Amino acid sequence: MLVDKDRVPSDTSRVSLAEEWEVRWWCDRFACTEVALRRAVDNAGQSAAEVERHLREAGKEALKNTGED
Repeated sequence: MLVDKDRVPSDTSRVSLAEEWEVRWWCDRFACTEVALRRAVDNAGQSAAEVERHLREAGKEALKNTGED
């Protein structure tokens, strides 16, 4: 039996939030919190590339707002 950390979603081009282990996998993949991941999926859809782009842009915006860019 596979341990959660060894599991990989069957389709890594689409972000699925259906299973808790998948949410953790995507959070690890994008180095983000669950809240940020869910917000990105809500805004960008399930495309992994679009979610990643959204998270990157959100990170840049956060730095800009703190004056650390």
